[in-house]
Amino acid sequence: MIYETVKRLSPLIPPRNILIVTSRLQLGVLSQKVPSIPRSNLLAEPFGRNTAPCALLSALHIQQRNPEALMILLPADHFIGNMKGFLRTLKIAAWFAARSDYLVTIGVRPTHAETGYGYIQKGKIIAQIENTPIFQARSFREKPNRSTAEGYLKKGNFFWNSGMFIWRVEAFLQSFQKHLPHIFDEMAKIGPRLGTSMEKKALEKAYSKIQPISIDYGIMEKAEKVAVLEAKFPWSDVGSWSALAQIWPADERGNAFWPYSQSNRGKVLVKDSSGCLLHSQDKLIAVIGLKDIIVVESGGAILVCPKDRSQDVRQILEEIKRKGWKGYT
Repeated sequence: MIYETVKRLSPLIPPRNILIVTSRLQLGVLSQKVPSIPRSNLLAEPFGRNTAPCALLSALHIQQRNPEALMILLPADHFIGNMKGFLRTLKIAAWFAARSDYLVTIGVRPTHAETGYGYIQKGKIIAQIENTPIFQARSFREKPNRSTAEGYLKKGNFFWNSGMFIWRVEAFLQSFQKHLPHIFDEMAKIGPRLGTSMEKKALEKAYSKIQPISIDYGIMEKAEKVAVLEAKFPWSDVGSWSALAQIWPADERGNAFWPYSQSNRGKVLVKDSSGCLLHSQDKLIAVIGLKDIIVVESGGAILVCPKDRSQDVRQILEEIKRKGWKGYT
C-alpha cells in the first residue's frame, strides 16, 4: 500500500519532494519497496508517538528545504478507488491552502453509520473552486458509538475524517507551536541537526520527552482556521476486516475473498452463504449457511465475527495481551 500511495502521487509530486516517515525497524525494507524515493527522504522515528510528532518531524524537514512549501500529509494505508478524482480533489485543496492560512482536510461522505472512523462536522461554505465547495470545519468528533453514528448520518452535515491534510508548512508550524508548545519546543531543538549524523540521537532525546498525541486531537480540534472539502473518490482506511469486503473481489452472492488466494496454501469453500468475508492463509475454511460473517485464518489463529462487529477485534487483541498469549497479535 505504501507503493500505491507513492504511485498515485506521481502525476502531481516528483519523488524528490516525497518524504516518508516510518519506524527504524522498517527503514531497510521500505527503501527496497519504494526505490524511487531518495534515501534521505525516509525519516525514521525512534519509536511511535502518534501522528502529531510524526507530522511535525516531516514539517521541520520540509521547512528546512523550502520555508514557503505547501505540505500534503497522507496516510500510507488507504484505499483510493478513483485516481483522477483523488488528484482533482487534492489539487483543489492545495490551491486553496496555498492562498490562505487554513489547515485543510478532506472529508468523505458517509455511506453508513461507521463506528470505526472519526467525523468532521461541516459548517458554512467559505470558498468555491471549480464548482467544489470548501466548508468551514465546525468540529471534529471521535469515533462514535452506533447510535451517535446513526445520528450523524441522519443529520447529513458530517463527513468521515479521512486523515488527509493540506496546508502551508508555515501555517501548520504556527498552529502547532500555539496548540502543542511543549512538543514543538522539544522538536525545535533538533533543527540544527536535521539531515546530519546527529539527528538520530537528538530525535531519540526529543521523543523520550514528549507524550503521544494525534494530530486531530492536538491540532485540528483546536485550530481556528480549519477547512474541509468532500472527497470525490471512493475511500477506505482499511482499518477493519469489514472494510476489506468493499475492496476484495466478490462472488455473485457478495462473498469477498482475498484476491490472490490462488497463490496461498489455504483454501475456501462456500455453500449457501452471502455477504461474508473469507480468508485462509494455510488451512481449509468451509462455511455453510452464513450471512455477513467474517472468517479469517492466519498465523495459527482464527477469527469469526459478524461484519458489523469487526471494530471490536481490538478488544480481543487486548484480552490476548492481558492473558499473555504470545504470537497472536
